[in-house]
Amino acid sequence: MIEVLPSILVKTPEEFESLVRRLEPYTDRVHLDIADGILVPNKTIDGYRELMEIDTRLKFDVHLMVQKPSEHLDEWLNTRADRYFVHAEADHDLKNCIYQFKNHMKEVGLVFNPETEPDTAKELVDMVDYVQFMAVHPGFYGAKFLDEVVGKISKFHSENPNYKIVVDGGITNETAPKVISAGASILISGSYVVNSPDIRKAIEELKFSSKSEAIG
Repeated sequence: MIEVLPSILVKTPEEFESLVRRLEPYTDRVHLDIADGILVPNKTIDGYRELMEIDTRLKFDVHLMVQKPSEHLDEWLNTRADRYFVHAEADHDLKNCIYQFKNHMKEVGLVFNPETEPDTAKELVDMVDYVQFMAVHPGFYGAKFLDEVVGKISKFHSENPNYKIVVDGGITNETAPKVISAGASILISGSYVVNSPDIRKAIEELKFSSKSEAIG
């Protein structure tokens, strides 16, 4: 079954809580983007503080778009989030970071920017539960979908059919069928859902395109 998860990319705790409340009626899980202004040009909330303080029924993925994902590892491990995604492009003890998350019963995904080949991090891929492909240059809502990533997804899926593949960035009712056909099983959608005047309808449109492609 295809998962469709809205993403949260915000700069203040107030924006975070507001968006959580908007999304709560329409989904069981969200994908929280955390950016440090180093690995990607944007900077967001720290995230772990906000997750510790908020009272919500939502489950959380945390996408750590940060150069040093181990830097606040203890704080993250004390939050409600149960799935974490770290970038292959990060340079701060990724093996230990993945091990620590797994040792605390968290699921872990490895993220590849559009220009990064999964073959460059095979040892890390072997450690994780998910592989996430960025179909945009990460950091901001509304970036342009990069069609060349579809081929990378398809190649990885054909060589690694048992992996759950996540695709993040530029996901709309037009691009969703492309990445599903290539092998994606989890779609992360930011602006298409979050900026929609009808969040329920936007999510349902993605689910419909997913089911149509899976059937056809």
